[in-house]
Amino acid sequence: MGSGDKLRSQVEQELREILVRGSAPLMGLNTMYLYHMGFCDRDGNPVDLPKGKYLRPLLCLTMCAALGGDPEKAVPAAASLELGHRTSLIFDDIQDRGLQRNSRPTVWSIWGSDQAINAGLALSSYGRLALYRLKDKGVPDAIVLRSCEILETATIDLCWGQYRDLHLVDVGKVSVEDYVDMIRGKTATLFGAACELGALLASRSEGTMEIARDFGLNMGTAFQIHDDYLGIWGEEEEVGKTANDLIEKKRTLPVVLAIEMAPGYPSVDADTIGRFLKQNQIRPEEAEILKRWMESIGVPEKVREMEKTHLLAAADSLGDLALSPEWNERMNSLLNRAVDRNL
Repeated sequence: MGSGDKLRSQVEQELREILVRGSAPLMGLNTMYLYHMGFCDRDGNPVDLPKGKYLRPLLCLTMCAALGGDPEKAVPAAASLELGHRTSLIFDDIQDRGLQRNSRPTVWSIWGSDQAINAGLALSSYGRLALYRLKDKGVPDAIVLRSCEILETATIDLCWGQYRDLHLVDVGKVSVEDYVDMIRGKTATLFGAACELGALLASRSEGTMEIARDFGLNMGTAFQIHDDYLGIWGEEEEVGKTANDLIEKKRTLPVVLAIEMAPGYPSVDADTIGRFLKQNQIRPEEAEILKRWMESIGVPEKVREMEKTHLLAAADSLGDLALSPEWNERMNSLLNRAVDRNL
């Protein structure tokens, strides 16, 4: 078993300790959140399904080890990050009316929105309780409290990003800066918190924690930009589904860029794009026309350029950290996986 597999296994075991062994029967509530985590089917029967890549927990544990800390002591924090992330997905699916996640029906689509909210709130509470398990690892109370502060602040930032995401749907024109600011909250903040927590549990140096957080924020931003690219130009075998963000009228970075770049290109202008987005339904052939026009004015290249900018910024931050060669290689591997993956 490689080091990454070992860390992932430790996180999954911690999650089971928290959610399965640590919970009392709650009239089906536990079935909902265990189903969401991939631990059981909709009837509560245990299943052996892929549990996800646990990228945020792995970032936390790898950063801790890379800075000379003991990743074993950081496992509760890593589990807490995953529970926070999974909580946000339950609520995101409710807001987006998403029917599928990880090739399974979403929680709300089975049990309804009202019960899904209960499942999400319970899962978020388990996420906070997970941090208190740091005390069982010998982590001082002051560091446990600081860990709570970091994660709760990140959660507020995530909610702010989600608010902005919903708000921007009704805004006539969205700037690229507004969009990047939004995904920095909605997506990147947990990446930043993961690295900051790892640094806290290893070095407790404010300067090191700040650099680690900047690394995570830029990595998370590149991660979401790459996701936006795949949502239009990704191959089905790479993203695990048909790339149909245009058909679903999602206001992702390529669309924001297309509207901004439209002036000066008479073939399709911003008003035409706006009409596409206002239609009740976009047919595949209409989406294909818009996609080809976006290619003709260089939108894909601009998306990849922005992705590269954030990757380079993340790499610069990594270079400012005193990491051993072995762990530096592993951190760079995680960074590269952020834009070369199906996560």
